[in-house]
Amino acid sequence: MTLYEPLPEQEKQQQASPKQQGQFQRYVTPMEDQTRQEVQQLPTVQLPVSPVPPVPPTMAHPSQQAPEIEGGNVTLYRAPNFFVLTTNRQGRRVHPLRRPTGFTTNLPKTMPQQGERIASSATHLLPQIAPINPINKGRLTIPLWLETFVVVVGMTISLVAHAFNMFNFPRYELDEGTYMSNAWAILQGLITPYPYGYGHPPLGWMQIAAWVQLSGGFFTFGNAINSGRVLMLFYALGCSLLVYLIVRLLSASRTAGLLALIIFSLSPLSITYQRQVLLDNIGTFWLLLAMYLLVVGNSRLLYIVGAAVSFGIALLSKEIFLLFLPVMIYAIWLHTTKFQRKFALVAFTYIVGAIGSSFILLAVLKGELFPYSWHLPGDTRQHLSLIDTLIGQTQRTQTGGSLATSWHVWVSGDAVLVACSIVTIAFNAVVGWWKRQQLMLALFSLSFWLLLIRGGIVLPFYFIPLIALTAINTAMAVNTIMSWIAKLLRFDVVRVVLVLVVIGAVIPYDLANSSIDFTQHPTSAQQQAIVWIHQHVPHNAFIVINSYLYMDLREPGGTGVGPGATYPLAHVYFNVATDPDLHDKILNGNWDRIDYIVADSEMLNDIEHLGGPFSIIETAREHSVTRAVFSANDQDSKLVITIYQVQHKIAQSTV
Repeated sequence: MTLYEPLPEQEKQQQASPKQQGQFQRYVTPMEDQTRQEVQQLPTVQLPVSPVPPVPPTMAHPSQQAPEIEGGNVTLYRAPNFFVLTTNRQGRRVHPLRRPTGFTTNLPKTMPQQGERIASSATHLLPQIAPINPINKGRLTIPLWLETFVVVVGMTISLVAHAFNMFNFPRYELDEGTYMSNAWAILQGLITPYPYGYGHPPLGWMQIAAWVQLSGGFFTFGNAINSGRVLMLFYALGCSLLVYLIVRLLSASRTAGLLALIIFSLSPLSITYQRQVLLDNIGTFWLLLAMYLLVVGNSRLLYIVGAAVSFGIALLSKEIFLLFLPVMIYAIWLHTTKFQRKFALVAFTYIVGAIGSSFILLAVLKGELFPYSWHLPGDTRQHLSLIDTLIGQTQRTQTGGSLATSWHVWVSGDAVLVACSIVTIAFNAVVGWWKRQQLMLALFSLSFWLLLIRGGIVLPFYFIPLIALTAINTAMAVNTIMSWIAKLLRFDVVRVVLVLVVIGAVIPYDLANSSIDFTQHPTSAQQQAIVWIHQHVPHNAFIVINSYLYMDLREPGGTGVGPGATYPLAHVYFNVATDPDLHDKILNGNWDRIDYIVADSEMLNDIEHLGGPFSIIETAREHSVTRAVFSANDQDSKLVITIYQVQHKIAQSTV
């Protein structure tokens, strides 16, 4: 049916009021009477289409008028202010008022009552909704092809900056080896190579495992960690594009988006940490994707669902992203229309809760939610616990990494970015009283700063999510200031020129402070240690190693294995000390069962100062001789890898 606009005034005057027509009578058309008779006589014969007689000039009630037909369209209801009209489909062979069988009519018997309801009903209009992300028509318009070209150039700069020398700098870290070995365990049907302690949700290294399968294995790009760093390169490129798109939409400025892309891509801190195989890099990408879907969605449900799924993946990539949930809910509030807001909030929180709770469900299904020490009914075996791990993480002190130490690393890497991460929060929070999107961005950064200053352990790479958030906040703040200047001068080109000037100042500054990212080769010492093990250590030796050597000694085809046999007794030092299966069953608590120790300075520091079960490794080192030492420049210090061979008691007694 089609609802048409009001009739002209002359037609309104021809319509008589129902109350002025006296008593109502049912008007039966000749067509209906003829149809009844023919149906009774020939029920199986289709009636031919016959014309409907014209409408009498006066009727008792509009709802009881004979149907009007014009051009195959039937007027079902006519009132002074509107009329309802059916549309006759092209090619339809039966009468428009009859069903496809040809025997019955489509006119409802309750038409008079429906007509009265329509006549007495008020017209409802949808609320007038302004666009959430309006485009400022007063600003310069740039062709799409030119914008695409500029973005491609910016992405190319990001690609070169992150890819050049990424296999040599920075050095391989313990966490990188841990996540690569966890990805290997996923492909073996496990969660981790050692007992899973619920330190992090497993979805992060599941994504790494999927990448390994797609790219042809762990050693397609050299050693295992190099393959993981290639994946991090793609995540970094994705983050660069998302940073641009978010700022472009929120500020309605392409130059501001380009500024955010350059700040994120060329910051020395970004080049250093975005190369490393860290869960923070994976989670940051999914967080930015959730933000972008909210901003671009304009209150569309499909985009809200996509944002919820993306944020849920970020949460399962690393649990620390749960901190952003309140701000994400505020972002939903800002980027949905008033009459959709409640439904959008319920849908978002439900989806995020359903995805995030799967981590808890995993512990429940394995019977490892509650600590064994609670002695709950039916819980008789000794096991790891999700709650126990979370309690332990909240109680960690800054002995493993302090805010002061990390602050020194951040300021040494990019002092301007660190300063902007604080100043732009205050600026956008103030401006946010008038522009709520900038308040939202300030709250994103502020919520993560609260985590860093809480007093617990803080490692330098914890800054990774703040790099992207600071780039976005800084670009928005700079664009706002330049817009004020352009408004005073009444010439928007001034804003564009000033933002481009800022970009021109950022590029040489970042490149000058990123020289070591492109010139140093600290991983050379670690790679040389792997080669030495392959050439000099027996394959049945028990070797205590750091986690970044694990995959290349345990998986066929690794740098430390080649086409030969693997090292099945090469184990990570932390697990040697804390895993009862290794410490008590394989080693029997006896240091004399250890054959080699491959240690760097951080590993030696843990062995010497953690004490307790780590003393078995320290005692073995005290009864060892140095077989090889490899070193390389690492920023302002040196990375030293020392290989010790333990002198066994039996061998000493025979000398």
